[in-house]
Amino acid sequence: MTELRDHESKRLLALRNVSLFYEQSETPVLSNIDFEIHEGESVLFLGPSGCGKSTLAMLCANLIPQAIEARVLGEIERARELSAPGGVGYVFQDPDAQFCMLHVADEVAFGLENLRIAPDAMDLRIQSALRATNLDVAFAAEHTAFSGGMKQKLAIASALALDAKLFVFDEPTANLDPASSRLVFERIAELHRQHRSMIVIEHKFDPLLPVMDRVLLFDASGRIYRSGDTQTVVREEWEWLIEVGVVAPWKLRPTERLQTFPAHSFIKNHPLRSKDVAPAISIVNGAIRFGEHTVWRDVSLTIAKGSFTAVVGPNGAGKSTLLQVMRGLIPLSSGQAQVFLQPVEKWNKREFAKAVAYCFQNPEYQFIYERVGDELADRLLEDEIPEQVLHLLLEFGLEGCEKNSPFALSQGQKRRLSVAAMVKDEHEIYLLDEPTFGQDAKTQQMIVDHLVRLQEQGRTIVLTTHDMDLVGRFADQVIVVAEEHILYEGPPQGLFRDRELMHRAHLLDECMTLVEEAYPLVQSAKLEIPKFEDKQGREEQILLQQRQSFLQKLNPGFVLLASLAVTLVAMFAHTIAQALAMLLLAVFLMAALAWLSPWQILKRLFPFIGFYVLYVWSLTAFAAVGPHTQTFHFLFYRLSWTGFYDGVVLALRMLSAVAFGALFLASADLADFIVALSKNFHIKPKFAYGMLAGIRVVPLFQAEWIKLKQARQLRGKDVRLSFLRPVTYALPLLSQAIRMSERVAIAMEARGFQGAVAADAKARTYYRKVSIHVWDYLYFLVLVTVAIALLILV
Repeated sequence: MTELRDHESKRLLALRNVSLFYEQSETPVLSNIDFEIHEGESVLFLGPSGCGKSTLAMLCANLIPQAIEARVLGEIERARELSAPGGVGYVFQDPDAQFCMLHVADEVAFGLENLRIAPDAMDLRIQSALRATNLDVAFAAEHTAFSGGMKQKLAIASALALDAKLFVFDEPTANLDPASSRLVFERIAELHRQHRSMIVIEHKFDPLLPVMDRVLLFDASGRIYRSGDTQTVVREEWEWLIEVGVVAPWKLRPTERLQTFPAHSFIKNHPLRSKDVAPAISIVNGAIRFGEHTVWRDVSLTIAKGSFTAVVGPNGAGKSTLLQVMRGLIPLSSGQAQVFLQPVEKWNKREFAKAVAYCFQNPEYQFIYERVGDELADRLLEDEIPEQVLHLLLEFGLEGCEKNSPFALSQGQKRRLSVAAMVKDEHEIYLLDEPTFGQDAKTQQMIVDHLVRLQEQGRTIVLTTHDMDLVGRFADQVIVVAEEHILYEGPPQGLFRDRELMHRAHLLDECMTLVEEAYPLVQSAKLEIPKFEDKQGREEQILLQQRQSFLQKLNPGFVLLASLAVTLVAMFAHTIAQALAMLLLAVFLMAALAWLSPWQILKRLFPFIGFYVLYVWSLTAFAAVGPHTQTFHFLFYRLSWTGFYDGVVLALRMLSAVAFGALFLASADLADFIVALSKNFHIKPKFAYGMLAGIRVVPLFQAEWIKLKQARQLRGKDVRLSFLRPVTYALPLLSQAIRMSERVAIAMEARGFQGAVAADAKARTYYRKVSIHVWDYLYFLVLVTVAIALLILV
């Protein structure tokens, strides 16, 4: 690989006859690729699933072979500015898997730290990047509470802050609803207006056609099928895009959608069902509330037996919740839900499972076996595969995968497997949460074809979707959920005539092209600088520091060292008085220096108190005692005062250790602690920041746990003893953890966290001002001295 000469600087990247092989594979992912990109050029990559689009994008960004091992043949030339750290800004498809920090400013600053930008210069760049993406949030805001669109805007801001020469958007809206997708599309459009160089991979590409200069079409073998002007190539190759599975057959051409989308002329004439048809599902005056939050209320609807019903609306409106109410996974806060005229709560669980099938949006939630064949058979198979399983494998394109782990399949294969497992047994009602979401066109077609066949057999289909083309082509009934209500219930013809309602419910956000005539909002998307809160950057940090307790103002690394040291001292307590003194010292510090109330202290210690009471009992009843030690008989136990005394001492010692640990956790800011480990204690950044990235994703698994529990209950496979659930859920949770950790690691490298920056604490700068002061030494010395004095004096 060579650098381009100065007179060729307008060309950022050139690939000549490049082929790429992953390890232990003789089949190339990319074959004979010739590709160039110049400054200010926007290029769209289109092709079927698995054709190598993302591989080529990561190769262009130098993540392959730097972060992902592969064998690359051919010639690659990069401009100097593209090869430099931060030369490429990469935005991935999963909003949660590309962040490693907890707060907005820290996230944007992470890349700047890797580029060794001076800390005092970071605030301006952070604020400029947030303004450029219209992300009007406080620096200290936690992005875990953001919507998917806001998270992707933060990811784009993190890339903009690097002042990258090339931006790569790798399926940035794959996991977003239409409204959030629209936000990302507008940012891409603005970057195009600013003549920034971009590579975009996007299967919902219609809105981007006017702002992409060139398109590359890839065939299934990883070769470039055609390249050229975006709108011309897409128009001329539309049938090919359908044939290879890039576009679903029911999708309208972009020009057709602009001309006729609100009209009903293109919609299949669905027969209006008679009101005499028995209802399969009905809800009367239903409401769902979680605490003070109302998801929806005053909901009354009827779904006819044998109908195909689509539930649409923006993310967070309660579409999935509506399906879960129909299946009895979530009870109504008020009102009544009925299935075949019988209240949901009165159904026998086994009969209800036979009548109603449910498919989660994430297919991994439903996998409970370690082999695909077992999953389809719903039992552990021997060597022989039953005919029904073989038929399902063939029908859903899974032949040859029967012995593979479901968690090792591609995303399209996982979705096909989850649907196959759901439809293998006959049900009267099929509830599917986003069955085509994030899937390639071939997988979408396979799923929809099967659902249509089920409806033709008299089954009732209810699904949530953002695909309005699918709704117009196949649905008999549409339910629009938004603004805490049902805004529309009826045939699709009526909905598509009401353009104002569709805009109100954000149903057109993915359909309209980024041109002024079609979507006037983009004209105002020139990214005028919003009015940010006054509390920004260093000023905001000063205000936060003024509200900190004494311990929170200390270096968290020293607070940890002091807690460990005094815990070690407490281990030498050998009387009840000494051990109790250590515990009271910790409790006093929690109240006086960490500002914890008595109730907060009790909540932190209470889970351990019961355990240590049992510990005292075990020593009292079972401790070995001398022949002359006085004992007491109680039932079948021989109790001793010696054992009781030793148990109390040990319990108080261990409880004091827990209290000092709680003292540290109550006072330490996690991000400050990680910075202190790296900056002040010279722990390698890859270990320190890797730990922070791992801790950040822990809360995400709470939602995963709930979904896994629900899925197993649906299939009648949940464990009877709740304490066995961690063992049962370990495999899917581990699969999710591994996948997310890999993505986070790649995302961190894409922002310059590699080489010396990741290995040497002195090779990077730090946005947070975490230093060691005289108060840190004094706190350590005084606390240890007081602890030792208590042992001596008590």
